[in-house]
Amino acid sequence: MSGATARRACAPTRRSPRRTCVGPDLTPPRKAAPRTWPVAASGSHTRVVELEVRHLRCLEAVVATGSLNKAAGLLELSQPALSAQVRRIEAVVGGEVFERCPSGARLTPLGEVLLPYAREVLRGMDTLARAVEGHHTAVIGRPLRLGVRTTPVALLLHEVASNLVEGDVAELVVLDRSVDALAALTRGDVDLVLHADFPGRQITPGAGVRMSPVGTEPVFACLPDDHPLAARTTIDLADLSGETWLLAVNGDDEFDRHLIEQCRLAGHTTLAVRAVEPLLLTQLMRRGGRVVTAMNALGSGLAIPGVVHDLRGSPVRTRHVLLWCENGGLVDKELIERLRTALVDAYRAALPHIGRIPRWWDRNHGWLGSAPGRAAR
Repeated sequence: MSGATARRACAPTRRSPRRTCVGPDLTPPRKAAPRTWPVAASGSHTRVVELEVRHLRCLEAVVATGSLNKAAGLLELSQPALSAQVRRIEAVVGGEVFERCPSGARLTPLGEVLLPYAREVLRGMDTLARAVEGHHTAVIGRPLRLGVRTTPVALLLHEVASNLVEGDVAELVVLDRSVDALAALTRGDVDLVLHADFPGRQITPGAGVRMSPVGTEPVFACLPDDHPLAARTTIDLADLSGETWLLAVNGDDEFDRHLIEQCRLAGHTTLAVRAVEPLLLTQLMRRGGRVVTAMNALGSGLAIPGVVHDLRGSPVRTRHVLLWCENGGLVDKELIERLRTALVDAYRAALPHIGRIPRWWDRNHGWLGSAPGRAAR
């Protein structure tokens, strides 16, 4: 054994210093070590990717309730378990995300940065969960889900579909914007959409979405009873230059743009368009003056005062289309063709009862609702 080794072996054992009592059974409190968090080195991948969805749900629950105790109850966790999840978040992002306050817990500046991204991830995961659930849900026995744009033609779809399919038909889902209709189909929220578009603004189906035109119908013009052109049978769109168009608010401006474009082509140098709620539209039309409103070819049940006229050449028009996804669900080409045929027949049968100008289709062929054997536009 070397001398150095012998000295180490014979060295006395170092004992821990004896604690000094300040009073009976009292020990001086230890000073808490400062709290630190790991910080990602410059140029390295951030550790935020180590967070899991459960951590983000804990974050959102605390923000929503304003309290760790309430959030724990909402998530069906114990308060210590939730606190551990929060500490995990803080360890990953490198700082506190909540601070205690008299009212509970509130976000720190770092938490404010984290929250919107956490919510975006959660929304994406919820969408994914719905898509997966929809994929695994058995199609047999599920009701047919229909999306529609707000048009009188949409009122016919539910009855037509109920008579054709063997199972139930769910309540209509209103999807006035093209982007919403296509997204709902892609997500699997609806099985079929009866949508409408306009010349120059046709809907473009995305990947996996099929489209079948039903037909095109004219849009008429309604004038107050005291309007100078009210006595005419047919009106040229150019004659309405300088009028104020009253259009019902429907959540989409595609028709408004189509109307403006057609008026521009008719030589209108200026055009005043006012979007109003349907009840206000009725009041303004009853008041009279130099106003005009666009009218669907079929009545919707809301009585608009005034005189309805057709526009020469029908430059303002609406095309109705069926949209669906061929993914082995409830909708296939055969059902689409049967629906389209039944919808055209129902439209034609409704004209004598709710058509704005019922005899218009006798004089004009090739439109939705024209005599059988005439091609729809």
